[in-house]
Formats: sequence, structure tokens, C-alpha cells
Amino acid sequence: MQVIKRLNSALDRGVVKQVFDHVRNYMICAFILAVGTTELRQPESQFFGMIPEGYAGLGVISIAVLLILVNLYDGIRRISRSKYHVVLIAALLLVYFFLSIRVVEMAWNFRDLGNGSGL
Repeated sequence: MQVIKRLNSALDRGVVKQVFDHVRNYMICAFILAVGTTELRQPESQFFGMIPEGYAGLGVISIAVLLILVNLYDGIRRISRSKYHVVLIAALLLVYFFLSIRVVEMAWNFRDLGNGSGL
């Protein structure tokens, strides 16, 4: 019963909505990172050839990394108020790292399948 009371209290405070908003923001940032790395991996002419190959990808990657770091900082700041903040922050960093790599890999695989060179 104690767990249910804690869950209800967290729902009343809006913690679940904050978690889902944070995850949504992170996934959007990870997708932007995947787009940038795909552009570096398979450069195509962007902006009518006005931007040299690779620079568009680097620009998108830097924007994605900046957004990921801001979102990560916000998550760490919110978690730091909890009782087990060191463990939770370490878990958050591991999840960010693992999911970022996985989202980039998935984007590369989808791009390869579209080019006919995949599975």
C-alpha cells in the first residue's frame, strides 16, 4: 500500500508528466543527432551546393549535442534533489549514452535499407 500511496503522490505532483516530457525531448535530440551523423556518413549536396559536404552534418551534430547537454543538465538538476541522486544520475548518464548510440545505429540501418545495401 505504501508504494501505491507514493505513486499517487508522484502522479499528483506531475512527476510522471515531467519524466515523459524529458524522455520525449531526449529522443528528439537523439534523432537530430542521428540525422547529423547520417549526413556525415553519407554526404549529399545540401542547400543547392552552397554548403561544402560535411559541414551541414557537423552543424546538425553540434546543435543536437547542445540540446542533449541542456536536457541532461535539466535532468541532473531535478534528480539532484532526491535521496539517491548519485545512483540515479549515474543511471541517467548510462541511459543517455546507450540510447544515443542505439538511435544513431538504427538511423544508419534504416538509411542503408533505403539504399538497397542493407539486409
